[in-house]
Amino acid sequence: MKTKISLKQLQALEAVARLGSFTLAAKELEVSQPTVSNLIYALEQQYQCRLLDRSGGAISPTPVLNKIRGDVKALIALKDSIDSQLSADRDLRAGRFQIGYSTYQVAMPLISEFVREFPGVETTARAMASHDLLPLLYAGEFDVGFFTAKELPPDLTGVKVAETRIGLVVPDAHPLAEAGVATWRDVAPLKLIQREPTSSTRQIFEAAAQLSRTTLTTILGLGSWGSIRTLIRSGAGVGTAFKQECEGEPGVVFVPIEDKNLIANQFLGCLPAMRQTSAVEQIFRIVSRLEA
Repeated sequence: MKTKISLKQLQALEAVARLGSFTLAAKELEVSQPTVSNLIYALEQQYQCRLLDRSGGAISPTPVLNKIRGDVKALIALKDSIDSQLSADRDLRAGRFQIGYSTYQVAMPLISEFVREFPGVETTARAMASHDLLPLLYAGEFDVGFFTAKELPPDLTGVKVAETRIGLVVPDAHPLAEAGVATWRDVAPLKLIQREPTSSTRQIFEAAAQLSRTTLTTILGLGSWGSIRTLIRSGAGVGTAFKQECEGEPGVVFVPIEDKNLIANQFLGCLPAMRQTSAVEQIFRIVSRLEA
């Protein structure tokens, strides 16, 4: 009879892949280093595949492991959730919770509320562009993600947290700041400072411009909103951003463009298998309560 995969094997595999070390994984799992090595070796032999790349002095997941890493993490998280329920310990007094977010003005109040309610949970929140966040969410690096998209990806489960408008960001002395609204005809002659080409903000903005038959002049693409804001204040050009990003920012003004295609959504999403785990359930509850 063929040996079945064990949860201990998956726990050892996930820990080594995440920590990059058999020794650190053994310490975290409170077992010996040879035990971790034997669990993973047996798993690789059983399925005749390499799950960890041990070459070059570093340990990293192979493409085979990366394909299933999100599911492995979900199974481990579900096991932890079951343990929690059976021991009546669903108040999240401990554990780890990893969050990715793209727009701190939207995500941070919700993350702060989670930390306030569950101070015993080791919560890590990383900021990055949505196009960088989503692959890590699929790979299991994040438990949940706050990201920007036109629609929720069909292979994730989630809720819309906020609707936002993309528009121009100008110095407060700019003529468009006084006008309060712009058209694509106003945009055409402007020198634009945008996000990097793979940014969701930029992609939505440029798609709307193309539909309006407007040719854009982008002089610089940056990954940091802080850098964009500084250049706008200096008069180097006009920026593009979400309305929420400009709220409370001195020296710059958000100017909406008359175009319904410049609406984007902020979502909270996770892998379907993660939805019923304790920490994920609680962040969804917080979003539902605060956004109601």
